[in-house]
Formats: sequence, C-alpha cells, structure tokens
Amino acid sequence: MSDQKKISLSLPRRKKIGALGIILCLNFGISNSTQAQSTPIRIQDLERTNDPIATYIVELLRLAIKKSGGDYVIVKSTEATVPQARQIFDLSQNQGKLDLIWTMTSDEREKQIRAIKIPIDKGFFGWRIPFIHEDKPELLKNATSIRELAKFRAGQGTQWPDTDILKHNGLPVVTGSDESLANMLRAKRFDYFPRPIIAIWNEQKNVEYRHFVIDKTFVLHYPTAFYFFVSPQQTKLAEDLTRGLERAVEDGSFDRTFNKYFAEFIRNADLKHRYVFELKNPLIKDGSLPQNPKYWFKP
Repeated sequence: MSDQKKISLSLPRRKKIGALGIILCLNFGISNSTQAQSTPIRIQDLERTNDPIATYIVELLRLAIKKSGGDYVIVKSTEATVPQARQIFDLSQNQGKLDLIWTMTSDEREKQIRAIKIPIDKGFFGWRIPFIHEDKPELLKNATSIRELAKFRAGQGTQWPDTDILKHNGLPVVTGSDESLANMLRAKRFDYFPRPIIAIWNEQKNVEYRHFVIDKTFVLHYPTAFYFFVSPQQTKLAEDLTRGLERAVEDGSFDRTFNKYFAEFIRNADLKHRYVFELKNPLIKDGSLPQNPKYWFKP
C-alpha cells in the first residue's frame, strides 16, 4: 500500500513537469521562429567612429522600419570601416557585407545603387558653414561675395561630391583623405573647411578640431540630398523603407526626430545674419530631387 501511495502521488507531479516543459519548448520555438523570420539590414557601425550624425541616422532607420510594417532587424557591422567607393560598388553588385548605406546623392550614384528618395537630412548637407583656424578668426569677414571667397582655399575630401561642386563654382579646393583634413587645416594648408550645419557643432567637440573656430560670415548652399541607398536588386527593402519614411513625414515623427538632434544647431547657425552664397550643383540634373516641400528645410 505504501508503494502504491508513492506511485499515485508521483504521477501528477510528472504530468505537471511534462506540461511545463512542453509549454517552454513551444514558447522557445515560437520566439526563435519569430527571430528567424526577421530580415537583417546590415549597416556600417559609424557610431563607434564618432560620426557626427550616425546616432540620428540609426534612430531614423528604426523609425522607418517601424512605420513600414516590415519585419527587419538592424545589424551593425563590427568590422573595419569600408571605404565609401567600395561600399557603393558592393551594393551595386548586391554583394559585400552591407545592405544599406547613407550618403550624398549624385546622378552617377543613382545609376549605380538605388536611392530611397526621401532626404534624411532635409537638404541640410547642402547648407555649409566653415571651420577656420583659431589664429585667424576674422579671416573671412570680408568674404561677402563668391568673388571675394574665391581668394581663399577650401579643404575637402578627395572623393567627396562637394569637391566637384565647389570647383564648378570657381572656388579653389585643396583635397586630402577624410582622416587628414583636420591636420591639413591645423597646418594651414588651406584656409577654410566647409561642413554641414547639422554636423559641424558635434565635430567641434572632437579633440582634432580644438584649434578651429566656426566662421560667422556666410553659408554656402547648393541643392542636394542625403539618402539611404540599397542594392538595385533589393526592391522590397527599398519599397518598405520608402513607405516607412513617407508615413513618418506625414505623421510628423520624422520632423520630431530630426529636430531632437538638430534644432539647436540650426539656431546656432544664425542663417538670417549670414551671407548666403547660392552654388550650382553639376552632379544632379535640374528637377531630379523630390518636390514634396515637406521633405526640405526652408530658412
């Protein structure tokens, strides 16, 4: 009888353990299945390189994914930064280790890779004010016209679209690698270093920029856009991100995200008290930029 009692008491316990185990297994399987269905979007982890707008870009990408209704997960590459020319080539071939990059547009780039044609910078990469050396804070105070500005040398990256834009407008440019430009200005190998309004204030915090001040005389402006780009073969990803960004623009969440990061910088730029030098952009055809006024900054 005692043995029978032991058996009868142990049976319910085994049933409970078995049922719990089944539930846990099912839940674990569902969780793994859900994760397995999420499509990765591999991006360069520029936040670890002190890129001045990378945190904003990643937050905006998350917003676009959320608004799209698609099932994606952002995966940041932990490998060394890939040069942009290589990123563009790899995307054009739908190969390499990245699924999405962000950069300034040009007609040539849009032939190679697919642009998500909603400017994630609201056009601000076309609004530029310069660093100058702290030894000459008044250097550009008399540069009140393009003709006067042409007496000075700008510094720009060798592969940057901006280099061609400045040269096309008659402005002398000294070029160098991205990493060398701060040292070149410190050595006074050029006179001023135009930077995007939405980036320059963060860049000023970096140690390598400690000998520079921000000029208050003028702002350069040319039509351009900073886009997300994907492989031409990634049609669904392009359509989903376009839909997500459009929804964010319409419901105001795009502007709220943008202003959270950059409203203070725009105020600091004090555009109303600067000369505005309008430049032509030879890298894009007239009318190639989207016309929706909600996409763009207007001073």
